[in-house]
This record gives sequence, structure tokens and C-alpha cells, in this order.
Amino acid sequence: MIPVVYKNGKEDLVEQKFLDILLHIGEIQEFRRGDHWVNVAEDPIRSSQQSEYSGENRRIHNGTELTSAMGI
Repeated sequence: MIPVVYKNGKEDLVEQKFLDILLHIGEIQEFRRGDHWVNVAEDPIRSSQQSEYSGENRRIHNGTELTSAMGI
């Protein structure tokens, strides 16, 4: 369980999957990561948005794009 502080100041413990959702909808002010608190407005957090990759597509082999087993 991960300690969080909501924007309204309420403290709680949430599971990782719920933290991701709460971060996505902007309900979290701070959460505990390891040995320190992360302030969502100031500290870097993982983004759920994929950025545009401008490098070489290494999934292409002999003209055919390779995809993972998960279909990604």
C-alpha cells in the first residue's frame, strides 16, 4: 500500500493500480516513493502518455514490422 495525500489534504493508503488512476485524474497532491515524498506538482513522475519516438524503428526486419506477443 502506498501512502498518499489527496488535493483536499486527506491522507490515505492506496494500491499501486489505484494510485495510477488517481494520478491520471489529478486527485493526488503527494505520494510516498521509497524513502521520500513526491509532490506531483513539482517532482517528475512517470507519464501515462506515450511520447512520439523520432528514432529508427528497430521492430522492422526485412520489411516486416515485428510486434510483441501482447500485440503492442
